[in-house]
Amino acid sequence: MKARHTITLLAVVFLFVGVVIRAEEPESMLPTGKWKLVFQDEFTGTNKALDKAWEFQNGPSGHILCSRWRENAITSDGILKLNAKKEKRGGQEWTAASMWTKQKFKYGYFECRYKYAKAKGTNNSFWLMTRDIPKDAAGRFEIDINEGHYPGRINMNIHNWSGEHWAKSKHMTVEGANLADAFHTYGLEWNKDELNWYFDGKEIRREKNTICHGESPVWLSLAIIKWAGPVTDAIDRTSMDVDYVRVYQRDVSEHNKPD
Repeated sequence: MKARHTITLLAVVFLFVGVVIRAEEPESMLPTGKWKLVFQDEFTGTNKALDKAWEFQNGPSGHILCSRWRENAITSDGILKLNAKKEKRGGQEWTAASMWTKQKFKYGYFECRYKYAKAKGTNNSFWLMTRDIPKDAAGRFEIDINEGHYPGRINMNIHNWSGEHWAKSKHMTVEGANLADAFHTYGLEWNKDELNWYFDGKEIRREKNTICHGESPVWLSLAIIKWAGPVTDAIDRTSMDVDYVRVYQRDVSEHNKPD
């Protein structure tokens, strides 16, 4: 069921930078201010309708343990499923899915409500990364809103892909919760000055924005990787389940509107 204007109390306590905070999913996930919805996908249409708004990887992934294919992304009953399968394809032992919006965005509030695949060894990702920029050219960046690892780890990264690569990473662990058992909301406010991460409406990280100033599509990806835990047959037929993706931008009447 879609979460639009309901209040759900979550019996979740999470640990972040040594501080224990009780998380609660409020009625509105949006940061303070006036916002305009500029993109949304509630995944209530047909599976074929995905192709109107999204593009898909179709082939091997040399840096991870799975190839990724359009067929592994399926909508059903208002949920997008990115499926992991143990099958040999594209020269790899596993398959999964990776997709990105045809539309690109610069600044805004980015929100996704999803559940992790219920197995270690999976990377459950909602992120931003520039496309169609030559390697080592200026302006190439990546913002990982969450590269989630089962059962309860949230990974937030900034990558510079222009010239010599560097990354700035932080993570948190949601204590006493299995993020594959229930939907949770992951958000990012991105503006010219700052990057602010949110989990179920609570701010969990704030950084100065030093490199992320170009347009980017929104990405959803399921990957199989060694650094997310043991890779076993438990991964087979699991899925990252996505309830919705929404993008908001500051109302033009706001004095701090996007550039």
